[in-house]
Parts: sequence; structure tokens; C-alpha cells
Amino acid sequence: MSPTKARTWLFVDTATMFGGHEVMLLRWIEELQSGEAGVRPRLLAREGGRLQAAAPAAVLTETMPQESGGRLRRLWRDAKALRRALKTERPERVIFASGALGAQPLLVTLARLWGAQVLVYVPLLDTFEAMGYRAGWLKDLFVRWLYARVPQGWVVITAGQAAQFKAWAHPSGPVHTLPNTVAREIEAAPPLLPRELDADGRLRVLVLGRLDAAQKGLDLLLDHLQRAPAEVCDRLAIRLVGEGPYRAAIEARLAADPALARCVTLAGWQPPREALAAADVLLMPSRYEGVPLVMLEAMALGLPVVGTELPGIRAHLAPEHLFPVGDIAAGIERLDTLRGLDARVQAAARNRRAYEAGASSAAFAQAVLALAQALRPAEPPRPTLEKRLEQQQ
Repeated sequence: MSPTKARTWLFVDTATMFGGHEVMLLRWIEELQSGEAGVRPRLLAREGGRLQAAAPAAVLTETMPQESGGRLRRLWRDAKALRRALKTERPERVIFASGALGAQPLLVTLARLWGAQVLVYVPLLDTFEAMGYRAGWLKDLFVRWLYARVPQGWVVITAGQAAQFKAWAHPSGPVHTLPNTVAREIEAAPPLLPRELDADGRLRVLVLGRLDAAQKGLDLLLDHLQRAPAEVCDRLAIRLVGEGPYRAAIEARLAADPALARCVTLAGWQPPREALAAADVLLMPSRYEGVPLVMLEAMALGLPVVGTELPGIRAHLAPEHLFPVGDIAAGIERLDTLRGLDARVQAAARNRRAYEAGASSAAFAQAVLALAQALRPAEPPRPTLEKRLEQQQ
């Protein structure tokens, strides 16, 4: 389809941070730029932010001003930028990329009031109460009784998330799915071949990502290890890799407890493949997640993964590698089943097959095309032969 006939979609992301959701947003835009979907992508991003810097210059439109001043002033300036972008681009669809469910409700509502066809693309769809937010029940009521009815549709990452969101929020529009994938260089890299345990006989367990106590469950993990019998640390060597707000607390806990420090080590950020290559298993003890990119990276490289029974994780891992949220003892039992080399070889092969089937670059490209087709405006019905004859008279 020629560029002049392409449908314009305006993507909006007001975040100043750059995370996995922004990575996937750019992959979506990149696929649309190929032209196969017949969609011309445009991006409204925060001025001076990492998303604006990483995005292809050809897709950038009006920018959101840098955040300054009070909250109402920032909202006013953002609304003006959105209004100008709508007038300039006249998009067929406006897709708000929200890192969390309640990230941009006012702008979403304004876009609807201005007549735009609005979708919200969001990776986390747990209830606010389940995620531990203060007054979470009140936020859930806001979503259920008002916000879920504002957009014409939603885009989530897995069918399980879609079902979960429909069950508790009852959105008025359809809930579409678009899977996550990983960087092409990770997908094309040589697999990480499982190997025998080190001489100390301990399984090398990696926890990789943002060091956040509540979401990532790191407080639960450390609490359990402090109470666990000493032989647990005879079997496991757990390495935390990343940066984040919980880092200082982790350092303090390790300094105060030599037994815990024997079991757990802490390192700063590393490239994912480098960190994964030094591990036998990836552990994800999270309380809530979307579809973690680090999990998909491990699967693409053929590394075993053990994680909590969340919709975005359950959709990709075998049941025997899942454990209930908060039950770290069960998680350690799952890890122990992977001490043998044969078990890790089988898990690695299974993960790679699951990745190729549902989260590979090819699967993602097909999903982008399918979503573009699903969002194509309905063509007006062709008149019947009798009607055409009447029009010719």
C-alpha cells in the first residue's frame, strides 16, 4: 500500500522513564514502518526523554513539553500538545502506551471527547488492590465504573491478561492481544548450553531486573532465605543483578547477616545476555508483572526459568516451573527440580520452542499484521443490485 493511502495511527507515551513497555512500543512502530500493515505510525513523546531519543526521527510528531511546574500546569500543556498533534496528523487511531493502568486517564478522556478513536496499550492489568496500592479498592472502582468505558478498545500482551481484565473491569470495548518479543540480536545469539554445576554443587540462580521490593518480590525472597535452614544455601547461590530503589536496603541486609550474604550476592546492571550466561536458572518471584522481557530473553537463549503463577508468566512457562505468588518455599522446590543437567536441558529446549511459537520476531510481526487488520475500519456495505439499478435511473 502506498504511503499516501496508509492509515495514520498516533502513538502517545508521556513517560519520562524508558522501560520494557517503551521497547515494545518501538518494536510495534518499527513493524508498522515496513508498510505491510498499511499503517503510517506517528509518535507523540516527551521532549528530551529517552523514548524521543530512541525513536526513528521519521515517526516523531509534536512533542510533549518537558515536565515542569505544578500538576495542573503540566496537564494543561500536555493537553495542548495532544490537541495540536490530533489536528496535524488527523489519525485514524490514537493509541496511548500506558506503563500502568491509571497512567494517562485524563488525556485518554480528552482524546475521546475530541472525537478520536482511542485504544490503550498497557502491560499490567492486575487490580490496584492486588498490587498493594493505597486505597486500591477505590482505584479499582474508578476503573470498573468509569475508565474501562472510555477507550474504544484495549491492547494487552496475553490472552490470559485479556480474560483477567474482562473479568474484573468489564471494559466496554474489545481487548486485543499483541505479544512481547525480544531484541533481534538476542534471538539470533547462540543458545546458552546448560552445563554441570560448579564444584561447590550449588545451582546458580539469577534474579535480573529492577530492584523493587513490592513488584519483584525481593523482600519476600530475602525474608524467606533469612528464615530458611542453612542447607538451602548449600544448594543455591542466588545473584541479584540490577539497579533500583530497593538496592540500599538489600546492601544493608546483606551487611547485617553473613549467613544471608553467603546465599545472596548483589551486582549492578549488566547486559542481559552477559548476566544470563553466568546462571543456571532465572528466578522471578514477582508479586505482579506484565510479560517480563527478561523472561523472554532467557527463553530465547534456552535458559530454564522459574516464576510466579501470574497471567503473563503462566502463558509461557511449563506448570512444573511455576509457584504461587508469595510462596518462596515452593519456588525453591521448583529450583531444586532443576539441579540435574538433564532436567535443565529439557527445560531449556522446551522454553526455546515456546518462545519461537508465541514470542519470536516472526510471531510478533504476524500479530502486528493481525491487529492492524482487526482495527481496520469497517467498509460500508455495497448496495444491492436492486439499489444500484435505482441509483442509475
